[in-house]
Amino acid sequence: MSTITGIAQSGLEAATTRLNVSANNLANALTDGFQPSRVSSAEVPGGGVTSSVSKAVDPLAEARADRALLATSGTDLVSEIVAQSTAARLFEANAASLRTADEIFQAALKLKP
Repeated sequence: MSTITGIAQSGLEAATTRLNVSANNLANALTDGFQPSRVSSAEVPGGGVTSSVSKAVDPLAEARADRALLATSGTDLVSEIVAQSTAARLFEANAASLRTADEIFQAALKLKP
């Protein structure tokens, strides 16, 4: 994946995965025994990123969680707000990359005789 479009697309897919996982965690925040998931991202040789989803293993999550709001799910609202903000910034950055690639392509077309 060496094109800027492919790299930005993989970034958009990673941001989508982050947002979907966070939304699922929030939707199940009041579910007793729910174990939230986390997203791990890794660089792909040649450009781009790949994401994987796993169950969160955070022994302090219950201690930080507000038990009155979260029952016994272990979902940390602060972590989910950060995850959603991160996903939003990833969308913005990768969309800007796509816009720049399009502008470069359009400029190159104008140079062609």
